[in-house]
Amino acid sequence: MNHSESDQVHLLSVTEAASRIRDGSLKPPEYVEALADRARRLDPLLRCIVTLAAETALADAQVTEHEILHGTWRGPLHGIPIGVKDCIATAGLRTTANSRLLIDWVPEKDAPSMAAIRRAGAIVLAKLNLNEFAWSIPSEEDLCPPPRNPWGPDHLAMGSSSGSAVAVASGICPAALGTDAGGSVRQPASNCGVAGLKPTHGLIDSSGAFGPPSICDVGPIARTVEDVALLLEGMTGMPGFVDRVKKPVRGARVGVPRRHIDEARPDPEVAAAFAEALLGLAQLGMEIVEVEVEGLADAAAADFLVLNVEAFAAHREWLRTRIVDYGPSARAYHTQGAFLSATDYTAAVRVGEVVRHRLEQALAVVDVLATPVVPVVTAEDARASKSRPHTGGTAIFTAPFNLTGHPAISVPGGMSAAGIPIGLQLAGRLGGDADLLAIACAYQQATPWHTMRPPLDAAG
Repeated sequence: MNHSESDQVHLLSVTEAASRIRDGSLKPPEYVEALADRARRLDPLLRCIVTLAAETALADAQVTEHEILHGTWRGPLHGIPIGVKDCIATAGLRTTANSRLLIDWVPEKDAPSMAAIRRAGAIVLAKLNLNEFAWSIPSEEDLCPPPRNPWGPDHLAMGSSSGSAVAVASGICPAALGTDAGGSVRQPASNCGVAGLKPTHGLIDSSGAFGPPSICDVGPIARTVEDVALLLEGMTGMPGFVDRVKKPVRGARVGVPRRHIDEARPDPEVAAAFAEALLGLAQLGMEIVEVEVEGLADAAAADFLVLNVEAFAAHREWLRTRIVDYGPSARAYHTQGAFLSATDYTAAVRVGEVVRHRLEQALAVVDVLATPVVPVVTAEDARASKSRPHTGGTAIFTAPFNLTGHPAISVPGGMSAAGIPIGLQLAGRLGGDADLLAIACAYQQATPWHTMRPPLDAAG
């Protein structure tokens, strides 16, 4: 690989890099070195990395190259450097959750999702930045200050998996893992112009990631839906997602919960991008159908009640003995559950059961539901938005599917006048992740948004 080629490997998708690794035109050690160099150059601006694991990644890449030269091929993730949200446990590699409580913690074993993706041959290049324990409002006083959006570094990136989306969008790594308990994969994916999936709850073992167990899922973030399917195969150990992502989708029915969307009052640029996305789906031969799913806003609010209770339960002992080691926001967020009762929790779970049934009824008539991802464009808009309906807030479109367990994906769906990406959310049937990915892939391939790159390299 010559110098000019090494300067461009950050543009490769996982699928493209895998093809080149297999044919020998891209050597895993050189790939890792090129991306590590890019990380060192860009991260002072973007602040998306907690720990750059360049040395261990290079050692793993050398082992990978030896395996491939000797005929061992574990599949399309073999030799691919990825980023991992720093609340997902990585054996032998510091995992902080961006908290002073875990500043020196080195897990003895991988989280199950991590173990699976390593078995598929992926290499951990970096542990990526997040809101403290994935449940707080980030601040400049955090262990690691919040990531900046590569499309406009004067803006912060949105959502607790922000480091993962920033790293993928900026070309530091071709794919990353995040966690999503209310939209934390999909919102930063939308805000950074990449694809991010919250899979069907339980499809991936999401333990070992500090997430509330009944609503949180480890999910892949990548530049293309096909790459998301590759990562899903790696994390589940189940083949077939990539093959099925290419199936024809003409004639698919797309449900639009119009009243829910209108009541959330999306910003004009978000509403315009969504209207354009629906037109794009229709031009692909899909039928757009308005549907009524009562209780989606209630489900968004109930999801956060469940999150608060389960987060408090998980952190109760640390809150009793080490509360001063939490940042102010994380301390406040993780103690909220102390003021909620078993009756509150049971009622929230019941809301999830009722809305899950209503969604299944709607999804018996349509193949997917379409909504915006976030009703605002920037992280700053999200925090300043006091006039927005209280139930669910800026997670009004994403959080319902955490509570009900349905798979949902954000794909690039537009661009604001200020040059910040806007996503389109599609949600599918329980267990229907492959069908959901097929529709998302068809839309992505028919639109230009995923081909655009942040204007970093002139500055970098």
